[in-house]
Amino acid sequence: MPVFIPLRKTKAVILLAGLILFLLCAAPRARTASLKPPPKPFCFAVSAMASPARTLAHFSELESYLSTKLGRPVQLKQRRTYAEINDLLAQSRIQMAFTCTGGYIAGRRDFGLELLVVPVVKGRSYYRSYIVVSKKSPAKSLADLKGRVFAYADPLSLSGYIYPAACIRRLGYCQKEFFSHVFFTESHDKSIEAVATGIADGAAVDSLIFDALRAAHDPNVNKLKVIEKSEKLGMPPVVVAPDIDRAFRYKLLKVMLNMDKNAAGRKVLKKLSMDRFILPDPALYHSAFLLNKELK
Repeated sequence: MPVFIPLRKTKAVILLAGLILFLLCAAPRARTASLKPPPKPFCFAVSAMASPARTLAHFSELESYLSTKLGRPVQLKQRRTYAEINDLLAQSRIQMAFTCTGGYIAGRRDFGLELLVVPVVKGRSYYRSYIVVSKKSPAKSLADLKGRVFAYADPLSLSGYIYPAACIRRLGYCQKEFFSHVFFTESHDKSIEAVATGIADGAAVDSLIFDALRAAHDPNVNKLKVIEKSEKLGMPPVVVAPDIDRAFRYKLLKVMLNMDKNAAGRKVLKKLSMDRFILPDPALYHSAFLLNKELK
């Protein structure tokens, strides 16, 4: 005998089934819509020129620290030269870099590179260029190296190229007629090694790296002596790409300036042989701009 279901109940069943089906289909979409895409990694770079290979490893600890404080992925990139660092910044492939003073000046001129903070090392916000030779060398100044073999670090390095090149200009020579041969090592510690092993008679190196290696009783540094020092030069800065988001830049600035105020930050700074970061004073780089202008 056929069973008859009232029309009202039939409609209710159909509506209920339709509602359940809609909810089942809509739920995955709602969950998908609520998931935000992960933030793009914040990328910063360090040149092997600016720090010996043994120190570069400590920047991975800064990478982890920044990731925690910024609340987003952070990637560390390493490059050999300052020109490569500037290329990455100009193309916005990185947002921040630990560079040299000469690299900052070139980047500021070429594409508007900006200062973020300046490291303070052993209470100082400046460094020098050292002219170094073997302890056995009779040379007492850069002038005594005329006709000899000389090692430069990098064409953009203030301490490793621009300063000695400007000094040679002051002596009334061009480089081609002053030295018998010059070459670029692409690293301050390699310039030190070149002199220590007799490949070069002299070199211009970053005082920060030379002093750090001397404190660590590096065997190459122990074979050398400093025969000339430059005037005070503004500490190699931390720079940012000109198109970096302003709000994010402010957040990054706060993180960097506050590193010495917490235990985790102080630990990272100690590994990097830095005391803290400070706001940049344009006056720090006045002598560097004058040297660069003199060379040009």
